[in-house]
Amino acid sequence: MDRTSFRDRVRAVYGDATKTAAAVTWVYNEGQRALEIKFVQPLERFQTVTIELLEGITAFDGQLLAPWSLTFTTGA
Repeated sequence: MDRTSFRDRVRAVYGDATKTAAAVTWVYNEGQRALEIKFVQPLERFQTVTIELLEGITAFDGQLLAPWSLTFTTGA
């Protein structure tokens, strides 16, 4: 993946209606081809959280990554 294409295209949001952002940092490890996402603050309790990789992320050859999301719920 093109590391620079992740800028402003990785986000985490709470819930489905309000889309309140949760601050994240990210690092792309080219050797392992892995994106590591960390939350800046502890996540709020009992919330639905969606991590989104938005349109515009590209591979080295210019191919676009399809937008992607992962949703989970936090506990106690």
